[in-house]
Amino acid sequence: MERFFGYYPGVVSVVTAQHASERNVMAAGWHAALSVAPPLYGVAVAPERYTYDLIVSSGAFAVHFLPFEHARAIAASGTLSRRTGVDKFQELGLEWAPGEATGAPILQAAYVAYECRVTNRVPVGDHDWFVGEVLAVHHDPRAFDERMLQRADVSPGAVYYGRSTYERLGDGPRVAFDPREIRGENG
Repeated sequence: MERFFGYYPGVVSVVTAQHASERNVMAAGWHAALSVAPPLYGVAVAPERYTYDLIVSSGAFAVHFLPFEHARAIAASGTLSRRTGVDKFQELGLEWAPGEATGAPILQAAYVAYECRVTNRVPVGDHDWFVGEVLAVHHDPRAFDERMLQRADVSPGAVYYGRSTYERLGDGPRVAFDPREIRGENG
């Protein structure tokens, strides 16, 4: 069962956290927008992850979405371990700046990032689900059009298929549907 379990394909987020002088970055396959009002975002982090303790201690984290060109860094941030002494920011060449709302590291390569303050932590099997109130949103204005949709000519995120396999999104045609033309019940 484990071999086929997961949400594949899917976009992997990159989570950062910092407490005192310690910081880390990790890939997270299980994450989701949870609410608009208030703005809430959730991410699953296993207790054995170095980032877990940083989130618990600081009460904050940031969630990032990186373009496909950074797929190697996404994969490596999920396989390298800070516990072995690896500074993944340095090792992977990830430039960052402290977030203005939480101090969590904000990756400069992200086309969008959410700074979150932990509002709830729910044990869910072998992970804890951290619910964070989004206090700040950082985005690359070049990546979005006037309707705040990601531009087709900008490298979008990487789709993850499992076992360190990624694919570039956005190479196919985009189809937009006018909601007024769609018939049926909301649901």
